Amino acid sequence: MSYSWDFANTAAGRVLKAIQLRGQARINELADDLGVTTSAVRQHLTQLQASGAVRTRKVREGVGRPYYLYSVTPEAHNLFYKDYGELARLLMDEVAATQGPQALQTVLRSVTKRLADRYRDEVNGLDLTDRISAWAELLDRRGVTVEINKTDNGYLLTEYGCPYQNVAIENRDICEMERQVMARLLGSGVKLTQCVLDGHHGCRFRVSLADGARPEGPRRQEDENED
Repeated sequence: MSYSWDFANTAAGRVLKAIQLRGQARINELADDLGVTTSAVRQHLTQLQASGAVRTRKVREGVGRPYYLYSVTPEAHNLFYKDYGELARLLMDEVAATQGPQALQTVLRSVTKRLADRYRDEVNGLDLTDRISAWAELLDRRGVTVEINKTDNGYLLTEYGCPYQNVAIENRDICEMERQVMARLLGSGVKLTQCVLDGHHGCRFRVSLADGARPEGPRRQEDENED
């Protein structure tokens, strides 16, 4: 499920919030709460069910017709705006302020290792070509668009959209953390040559061949002097 930060102000978002307030609700109750028709509520519930945000439970009481109760799923909470970046920035500031800059660096090194360990099974392969392709696929699943170009000495990997930009804008150590995670997973030298925080279109990493071998394919005739 993927919605913009203002999802809560859409018609479907208001239906979801109405369900949250009640815990569980019938269609006619939601229509009364929102001042809309039951048909309108039913249409948005169909959308929310399809996205996995709402579940239903059939209730049968006495001899009357059964009815349905709607409630939100845990996944529904991801539809509303959250600023994890702000929390991460505050936590990092607090570590640096109370424990010192070196303590923050120790924490980031530990996080680097944990991230690499977390993704290691997904970024595998006998050669760099396989590993860099797997890394690009993983980034794509995280919502980061990636472009890969071969060079004489390895690859240029450009990320369009930083998953940690809200944190990195305050502390560039996050950029170094991402570089180190990539280097651990690819088993190769990785250098950040340009960054969106400096006004570039994307973050570009130069990935060097560890064993001196050359990838197959045409060479990219640019950015070879980005040192």
